[in-house]
Amino acid sequence: MKYRYCQAFLILLFQIGFSQNKISLFSEINYNSIPSVSLSDYKSVQERDKKFQNPNIALGIGISGGGSRAQFFSMGVLLGLEEIQENNSEHNFLNEIDYFSTVSGGCYSAGYYLTILKNKLYHDNCTFNEFYFSKADAYKDYVDKSANILSLLNNSRNEKGDKVSMAQRLDAEILQYDSSNPENPDKFKTQMLLSDFFVPKESKNVPLLPMMVANGTAYNNGERIPFMPHIIRGLNLNSSLAPNKASIALNENQINDGYNFPLTYAITASSAFPGVLPKTKFGVKDQSKILCIIDGGASDNMGYKTLMELLYNDSKVDNKNKRALFIDCMGQGKKEPYITDGKISLLALFETASLYTVQTRYITFERDVENLLERYKIPTSNYQVIGFTTLRDHLLKMKKDEPYEKLVTELKNTDDDYDNWLQFYNKFKLDLIDQFGELSFRKDKDGEVILATLTRDKFSELTAGQVLILYEFASHVETKLRITPEERDMLLLSGRLAVFLKTNELKELLVEHK
Repeated sequence: MKYRYCQAFLILLFQIGFSQNKISLFSEINYNSIPSVSLSDYKSVQERDKKFQNPNIALGIGISGGGSRAQFFSMGVLLGLEEIQENNSEHNFLNEIDYFSTVSGGCYSAGYYLTILKNKLYHDNCTFNEFYFSKADAYKDYVDKSANILSLLNNSRNEKGDKVSMAQRLDAEILQYDSSNPENPDKFKTQMLLSDFFVPKESKNVPLLPMMVANGTAYNNGERIPFMPHIIRGLNLNSSLAPNKASIALNENQINDGYNFPLTYAITASSAFPGVLPKTKFGVKDQSKILCIIDGGASDNMGYKTLMELLYNDSKVDNKNKRALFIDCMGQGKKEPYITDGKISLLALFETASLYTVQTRYITFERDVENLLERYKIPTSNYQVIGFTTLRDHLLKMKKDEPYEKLVTELKNTDDDYDNWLQFYNKFKLDLIDQFGELSFRKDKDGEVILATLTRDKFSELTAGQVLILYEFASHVETKLRITPEERDMLLLSGRLAVFLKTNELKELLVEHK
């Protein structure tokens, strides 16, 4: 199931040509500006325990959208970041992060990590890597749900939703909370709320977690909506109108408070790609209108605008010590250069037109980031980008041999049928086990080698051919919900490798400038 399309194009299409319930939409009745990103209502994240982070550095991370490809590539990056230790310190890069600005699939990895951080890592005295690769069976991190691209052509049917809402699925399968049975012994007893990330200034509580902001897009006008308590209050949201009866009912005071807004609603809204996942709707207090929110990628697929605003508003840290890392999960895709001499299908037209539009946005991304840094008087050298291009750039510098050239020819002559990719994966896995030995990997409960756990000290020994397969396989994973174990393995490993390749640059982001 693909949904690698230009969100803005689809929004316009759905507005003018597809079925729409006759409802009063927020921005059509009485438009009020969406409140801006601000930290003035909250205690500073720099007040967290000093053993976990340096309060003199403000470090933020933006994670792009891209379905399960984004989720598991960025999860691999988070695991890799924990493996980077600051010089002469117990701090690592992962627990130095103060702000997460996430979009769509990127919300899943950040939400999962922060849920585990709150409920397990603080209490069990183990690392995220140790937990992730030993507890995956008990705390799974994927949504076992498929979607059909043809639902794009039947939006009204899709709007009815499933018997189990996407918000409930995310709570249970990503955020580890069973709303239907809060006493479920296999889940955590408390739901993740925005109050876990945002602590009111007048509160006696001390911040424990970084701030996480999931970004959505207003359906009618394309404006970015960062889910923060003061923004929810400013919009006067007081009820959920998710498109099915299975939604969690919340009373007026809970939603309107903002702090008690469930994280699962923010993630559901951020990943609500029209026609694939239902639009997320919220009622407005004392008014007969709603706010309708879709995928955050329609307004900013990297989450960089919100992240820059969060760093700018951090008054505790000097501008020269404000740093950003962006995880770019944009896959390369693979399209045949030839088409048959026949009528071009509507879906093919959508995909082709939108693919080039999305790629064009990425061309200006780094320029846009640097313009914002200059505007906020933050040094333009204070950011890094990690993505599939990190692997590609490294590959271009590697020594190519005859096996590599044969592999290039083989890849050129194959198609995107998954059985072909599976053959590449199986050979790749056997080659690594043969080269490094089983002791270089962790094993699952059945004694099977977990490819993604290859020890970090072996990364420098990977051949050009091995890096090529990892890059091509991982970057060609489609934007979708349901993912195969092989795709997950390759994405996690490629994320960890990308961090390894950027180790020196990332360590520079942890150096405090006096």
